[in-house]
Amino acid sequence: MSLSPPGPPLYASWEALADGLQIQRLALHLSQLREQLLTPPSDVALFLQTSPSALTACPAVLAEPVAGAVIDGAGLAHWLRLPAEYGTADAGTNPLAPGADRLGDTLLEGVTDPVVRAAVAAVCAASAWWVGAFAVIRHLGVHHTSLQPVSTAISLETLKGATSIVALGTAQRILAEHLRTVVADETVRLSYCRAIAESIAVESTLPALLDTLGELRLVDLVSTSIPWRGRFTKYAGGTGAGQVE
Repeated sequence: MSLSPPGPPLYASWEALADGLQIQRLALHLSQLREQLLTPPSDVALFLQTSPSALTACPAVLAEPVAGAVIDGAGLAHWLRLPAEYGTADAGTNPLAPGADRLGDTLLEGVTDPVVRAAVAAVCAASAWWVGAFAVIRHLGVHHTSLQPVSTAISLETLKGATSIVALGTAQRILAEHLRTVVADETVRLSYCRAIAESIAVESTLPALLDTLGELRLVDLVSTSIPWRGRFTKYAGGTGAGQVE
């Protein structure tokens, strides 16, 4: 028995659009990201808590190569490829990574399938890189509603919350893809249900989190990551997507 993807078919197109925008934004701002890694400004409060190089530390290599097929099927090949290509080496542990790892461990409780475990762990680890990379250039961005330069600071704790949301969304996509394509055991079904339940539980916290994040790239990354009422509001209304770039 397989599961159908959540939401109407149009959601799949919007999800692909959101993925494309993340790739586009990274490509457009790679030079800025590299500048911040080389000479981090001293007046950015976040960089007093952690360094830009730590926030963009390269995630570990995929532990189970066969899991790559599940990741590709979920449309998340880029999610691992770009951190591997542009992540900083020998920078220690990304301070956002432990929370992403814990989220994956919680969802995978009881799951023994090595492919599922490796795929979920990999996309959760990469989530810390994506949030960290956009956080490094956050002070150069604009507010997601006013499109005026960002003037507020952000804390590491806020970014940890954002990372958990993004990791939850990517893990959910992996689990859904696995259930769509193979006859999975009950533990994987329970893991998927756990991810859905967690998405419902955190939905009420999203508006406040997005308001605190403020900056367009980070807000879009987080707001399109999990199913919730505001996920594709901009797309449904015909506004927002990529207008700054």
